[in-house]
Order: sequence, then structure tokens, then C-alpha cells
Amino acid sequence: MKETLKKQLYGLIITAVLLVFSVAFVVLLICTGLLTAGVILAVSAMLFFLSASVYLLTREPSHKVRAVIGTLLAALILAVQIISGYYIASGAAALSHISKPSAEYAEIGVFVRKDDPAKELSDALSYGFAILAVLDRENTDMALEEIEKTLSEMPKTEEFDGLGELMDSLLSSKSTDAVVINKGFLDLLEDIEDHEEDLSKIRELCTIHIEKESAFVEDNEVSKLNDSVFTVYFSGIDTTGKITKRSRSDVNILATVNVETGQILLVSTPRDYYVPLSNSKGSLDKLTHAGIYGINVSMETLEMLYDTEIDYYFKVNFDGFKDIIDALGGITVHSDYNFKVGLAYVYKKGDNFLDGQSALHFARARKQLPGGDRQRGKHQMEVIKGVINKMCSPAILTGYTETLDGIKGSFETSIPYEEIAKLVRNQINKSTKWNVTSYSVSGAGASRKCYSLGLKAYVMIPDQETVDKAKSLMKQVVDGEVPTV
Repeated sequence: MKETLKKQLYGLIITAVLLVFSVAFVVLLICTGLLTAGVILAVSAMLFFLSASVYLLTREPSHKVRAVIGTLLAALILAVQIISGYYIASGAAALSHISKPSAEYAEIGVFVRKDDPAKELSDALSYGFAILAVLDRENTDMALEEIEKTLSEMPKTEEFDGLGELMDSLLSSKSTDAVVINKGFLDLLEDIEDHEEDLSKIRELCTIHIEKESAFVEDNEVSKLNDSVFTVYFSGIDTTGKITKRSRSDVNILATVNVETGQILLVSTPRDYYVPLSNSKGSLDKLTHAGIYGINVSMETLEMLYDTEIDYYFKVNFDGFKDIIDALGGITVHSDYNFKVGLAYVYKKGDNFLDGQSALHFARARKQLPGGDRQRGKHQMEVIKGVINKMCSPAILTGYTETLDGIKGSFETSIPYEEIAKLVRNQINKSTKWNVTSYSVSGAGASRKCYSLGLKAYVMIPDQETVDKAKSLMKQVVDGEVPTV
């Protein structure tokens, strides 16, 4: 008996090592939740069969040819498990990272006139500070508390109802010495007549970061999806740097998804749509301005517009947008027109293969196109289609690790990891062929007073007929029908 065991020791050791790695590999597959139970059982059975084959080949080392073949087979199986395990673990880690919403932050700046002698905040001890009376007041008050710590006393403040009046107090009447304002609001100056050059006339003394936990952090652990239908808000903020910075939302697209039927409806809403914001108590404003107050305000505003519930969001900024496209190795989009953006970016009517930078210009082009904002919305939906098609294609596997590295930090979503894993399992199990339909609501240009400005600016008055059409299309997808645009 001992002699028999001694002869089989080599095969037993090789098989035992293989079984340990196989068990660890199967446990990894189970923990990620990315594969169906059927697939995991099939992999387990295959690994057991291969381990048994290795034992039969290596149990008698005296049969050198069989022993060598068994050893090489074991080495190959181990290599496949290690490499596959690395890819699967990396994918799961990346998905887990992007599905954990981070706290949003606002940048509150203290600004003085460009020729002001103050070099830092402590030099402004005797200054009078202008603030907005209502808009973003919570963040402003928190910033004033930080200023008080630096100056050792609460600064003297004067309140103004609108952004234009605030800037006039600093630059025109000079009744105040400094302004304390959310830096996101400064981007709005370009929309106010006679204030387009204000940014070139002021200088920043300091920036105060106000961090506020996302409204979706706690809810992220709880699934909101039903068995087959959900809605995601795609927000593209007009900034670079950290994705968690609050800023205007340049892209506003709702995706209604029916997993069972494979239907995806994309509805684009122009950034200048003139609607009541969820925090404005009925006052009208441009939709894009909602992003300054947080992504939850953008979502709630769109819920009010379309009388629907939005389950999750997907947020990306300019840097992230380019990184995602480049990480995917480029995408193909369809253009309805021949047009140029500057001299470097030329787009032809029909299909165009784009890298990150050219896709960004394609998605932001407006003045070069008939239809302006509405056509830009169509382009943005074309980009989303291109991303979906690329991510569902076998080509994604050739640059898997590069894709994962490229998307880290490029975007953020509130979809829980468990739901992403469920979608992955469904795709593997059913190999769903997705049908993507797009629709853009429209309206008429006008000049109206905006809640966030306190003054008139260009807006788009909603065409209610197109809004109602969008609602109807969403209902068709929810009801399991193919949307008829």
C-alpha cells in the first residue's frame, strides 16, 4: 500500500494543487456574481474532469510520456485559471468602483476686482462681501463660516437677488469689495447681456470646497429595478477634472431600458429647455442650470417634465467622455450632415469612426448644424449608441485591460454592483440583441427670465406635443412594445 502511494505521490500532489486552484477559481466566479449558475456548474464540471484526467496521466511517473503530457496539461489549466481569474477580478473591481457614488462637491470662490490690492483672504478683513440672497444659499453660508475662521469674525455681507446684480455691485457701482459665489454660477455670465466679459475683470482670492454626500449614496445598496424595466439619466457635465464637481449638465438623456424585449429608448432634452427646477418653487430656468445644484435636482426636474420615475444616473465629464471612447478603441456614429468643427475635425454624412477627441466635438457641435440644440442631442444619442454597440461586440475583449484602465475615474453611476452583475449575467445567458431607438424633444427659442440668473437669457420654450410624444414612447417600452418614433 505504502509502495503504491509512493509511486502515485507525484500525481496526487499535482492533482491536489490543481484542485485547490480550481476551487479558488470557482469561488471567485461565484463571488463576482457575473456568471449564471449554469455557467458556473459547467465550468466546475469541466475543471473536475480535467483534474481527473491529469491524475490519470501523472499517477504513474514511470510512464514518462503520459506523465509529461499530464504535467503540461496541469500547467496549462493553472495558467488559464490565473489569467482568467485576473481578468474577471479586474472587471469586478472596476464595476464595483464605478457603482459607488461619491460625495458631490461645490467650489465656492471669493473674488475681488482684478486691480484690488488684496493678495489673500486675510487681506480682506474690512471688506464688504456680496452674496446671493437665495440661490445656493446653503453652500454660501457654509463658505461664510469658513471665511469667519480665517478672518476671526463674521464678514459683513450684502444680499442680491440675481447674478447680474451681484456682479454689478462689485464691478459697476463698486458698492461691495468682494463676492462669495459658487464658481459654477460664473459660467452663467456668458448668458447675461453686458456681463460676458466679467470673468476677465475679477481675480480669485481663495476657493472653499463644500462637500455634500450624494443623495444616492445610501440608496445605492437597495435595488430599484423591477424584473425587466428601468430608466437611467445620462448627464454630461460641462467641465474637466473630478467627476464629482457640481456643474451645468450639457447632456440630458433619459434611457428607458426593457431587458426582456431588448429595447432601449433614448430621449434627449435640449440643455436650454425652459422648465421649473425641482428646487425653484415653480420658477422657470434652463434645464442645464439644474446641474449646479446637484445631479439629484437634474433628475427630479426631468421626472417632473416627463411625469416618470428615474431609477439611476450615469454621469460623465469632458475628460471622462474622451477617456471612455479611447479606452474602447473608438466608436462608429452616424451623421445626417457633412460638417466641420474648426479645421481639424471633418465629419461626413453617413458613418464616421471617431476617437475620443473627435467624438467630443461631434457631440458638442451645434452652430454648424441645422436644428442647433436638437441636432446636438441627436449626435449625443448617436455617441451613446456607438458605445453600447462597441461594448456588446467581441472586439471589446481584445483590449479588455486597457478598457478597464481607461474607464476608471471617467464616469460615475448609481446603479448598484448587484444590478450591473445581473445585467451581465442576462447578456451572457440570452445574448440579447439590443434595439436602440432615439427621440429628441423640441421647442422654440425665446428670451425669458431665468431663476438662476435673475435676468433674461436665451431659452427654448418646450413644444408640449413632442414632450407628450416622448412620454408615449417611454410607455411603449415599459409595456414591452417596440417604440414607434
